[in-house]
Amino acid sequence: MRDITPASGIKIKEYLYSTEGKELDSATIDASAVSTVDSDSKKYLNKGVVLARITSPVAASGLVGPYSSTASDGRQSTANIVGINDTFADLSDGDKEVGVLVRGTVNEDQVEFNGSVGPHTELTKGYFRTSGLDILFK
Repeated sequence: MRDITPASGIKIKEYLYSTEGKELDSATIDASAVSTVDSDSKKYLNKGVVLARITSPVAASGLVGPYSSTASDGRQSTANIVGINDTFADLSDGDKEVGVLVRGTVNEDQVEFNGSVGPHTELTKGYFRTSGLDILFK
């Protein structure tokens, strides 16, 4: 990963409220599903972004990207949410494997869901209390 400098205009989010009980999984981000760029035109995905599984096209199945209600590749389904990105990822050179928070406590105002940073609704918070996820918001 390249160094991020103040000149790049990027601030890496510290979205975790506590590391107690933190549990991570891993996933590979589909670089084509990410549109965020810094002042150097490098593509990146910050920590604290909600990730969802890509299910279509079949060639991309198994990859993840930021949850988006307007996507048409599977990321628009709340049932496909896999967790919260825990790795600042430089995707300028393609897909990257990242850590994904599946259990822990987060700062609500640092978590990005569907392009918006908290506060989040109780309905939204409920998507993170499932059989596969145990994430609390503070």
